[in-house]
Amino acid sequence: MFLPRSLKRKHNEDSHTNHHITKRPAKENTCLETIAVPEATITYHLTNEAYSTDTMPDPNVNDDNSGLPFEQESIEGTSDAVKQFSSQQRLVDPNQDEPVCVICGKYGEYINDQTDNDVCSMECKRIDADLCRRPGSSSLQQQQPHHSPEEMIPKHTRIVQHYTAENLHAKWTNYQESESVQTMTKDQRDAILKAHDLVVRGGRLPRPITSFDQCYSTLGEQLYNNLEHTLGWHMATSIQRMAVPVGLAGRDLYVTAPTHSGKTGAFLIPVVTHCQSLNAIHRYKRRGGPYALIIAPTRELCQQIEHITKQLCRNIRNMRSALLIGGQPVAHQLYRLRTGAQIVIGTPGRILDIATHHPAMLRLWMIRMVVLDEADAIFGLGFEHQVKEIMGKLSNKAVLQISLFSATSGESGANGEGDVLQKKMRDYLNEPVEIRIRATDNDHDDSTISGTNGSTSTTIEATPLVRQTVLWVENSNKAKRLLSIFSDPKYFLPPILVFVESRLGAEFLARTIQKRNGALRVVAMHADKDQQERASIVEGINNQQDLQWDVVVSTDILARGIDLPCVRLVINYDMAATLEDYVHRIGRAVIHGPLPRNAKQQRGWAITFVNKEHQHLLPSFTKMLSNKALHQVTPLPSQLKRYL
Repeated sequence: MFLPRSLKRKHNEDSHTNHHITKRPAKENTCLETIAVPEATITYHLTNEAYSTDTMPDPNVNDDNSGLPFEQESIEGTSDAVKQFSSQQRLVDPNQDEPVCVICGKYGEYINDQTDNDVCSMECKRIDADLCRRPGSSSLQQQQPHHSPEEMIPKHTRIVQHYTAENLHAKWTNYQESESVQTMTKDQRDAILKAHDLVVRGGRLPRPITSFDQCYSTLGEQLYNNLEHTLGWHMATSIQRMAVPVGLAGRDLYVTAPTHSGKTGAFLIPVVTHCQSLNAIHRYKRRGGPYALIIAPTRELCQQIEHITKQLCRNIRNMRSALLIGGQPVAHQLYRLRTGAQIVIGTPGRILDIATHHPAMLRLWMIRMVVLDEADAIFGLGFEHQVKEIMGKLSNKAVLQISLFSATSGESGANGEGDVLQKKMRDYLNEPVEIRIRATDNDHDDSTISGTNGSTSTTIEATPLVRQTVLWVENSNKAKRLLSIFSDPKYFLPPILVFVESRLGAEFLARTIQKRNGALRVVAMHADKDQQERASIVEGINNQQDLQWDVVVSTDILARGIDLPCVRLVINYDMAATLEDYVHRIGRAVIHGPLPRNAKQQRGWAITFVNKEHQHLLPSFTKMLSNKALHQVTPLPSQLKRYL
């Protein structure tokens, strides 16, 4: 990429005047300025024609750019050559307070005279100037003095909308509402939100979508085809109708939606779209990223997310993922990072381990998007410190997009723990858009949208797609009652998922069931098993053509986010420790639709054993069940009716 001829000619006439890029003193401490683009700022919509062919780099040249010609420009009387490409610039020294390039995150050696932002090379300077260019600016007039401001706007430019965040990738992706969405009235928007039980809070909101073809121009042809043909996602789910456009606009998100509502797609679609933009900005360098970091609390959930990510990224140029979880060799994961990955998915422990001991492989300073899936579990079950350390290793000079997703909000915890948890999660967000699905069986009305960023106190609600039965069973009779359920054809719907509170309890109960009924195929599932065995168990549950297990006795390792489409019956042998955990557990029994009208079973089933040991949960648990319709909850035992 070369300087314009006119500038080069002018520079040769006077090498000490009119410099277009200023070299920064080596030890100067400066603060990186955020690129602030107002609503009417013009930005490029990335296409192959966005730059002329004589300014585009040769795609056949290696990343090291050896042998590339570049301008030998003297800077402030020195003989140092201006770095022409980002690949020629060194990385930031983590032990020094050095300026960081606003575009690629490398050492910001220069100050862009057109924006006053830190840049590492002429390549990044040009991108920075393009993003911040205004019609009629001095730089444009200098390059095209004989044209009016209207003529100077390239044909592929578009207006940055009011809902677009200040993130570089959001402005480059440049999400534009389709005509059908843009012409939507406020009444139509509110009707869509009400019909899908969506409660949305936040300012500068885009309008909801109904199908992914309304985002076709932003997603690109290949990603859209992957959605339609590979995954079979045609219509957006309720939560995706609002979360996808908000994510495409680069805004921070806080989403609460029940199990199987499409949360994974809601954050992956914007992530993959933005990664395509960052890929193009970095000229599709194999190790240009990673650009996105997705953190989940369990290995199985991470594997499930990566599986969907691979399907979304199929046949998209320079788009790869890396899975960083425990139980697998670190060497294999480092090799995956070394060969290049744009999206990193992992558990907090393994991500922090690699970030601490192999920072040059993970390159967290390149991250521009962070997603915390099952955020309430991450912050409430001991991962908070690890996540805080990971976030501390990200670039503090880049505008990040952070999204939190969960099936429960955790706002109704006892003694105010829920409020503390909410505050911890919101501390990571900047002017977030909050989206949740209102329980469909609530009689009270709720506002569908708000122009403020205030939070709302919500009640924990179990999914209406699972029928719930509560039995009062003393501990000494639990095993006998469980075996009687297995012997009743009305209840025996394999594979059956039985939840217990401890790893040792899972092993003991699995052996007891096998001993009492040798015809059943029983397995215990917990964190002490190695990764290969855990993966084999999950695969055996999900193999609808050839089920390997009749009963799986599990700890809460399978309670959150895992897609188990064959499970129809969940039994809480040991009551969950919290109502949030209970909601996650029974969510595994949701039957995937759409189902035929004459289907024998329209809802999943959850059976829960309770007794006096769960006294602290019984009042709130009973209240939650009392709000359900009669076809969703069977009659409660007499011991619970006193709490009504």
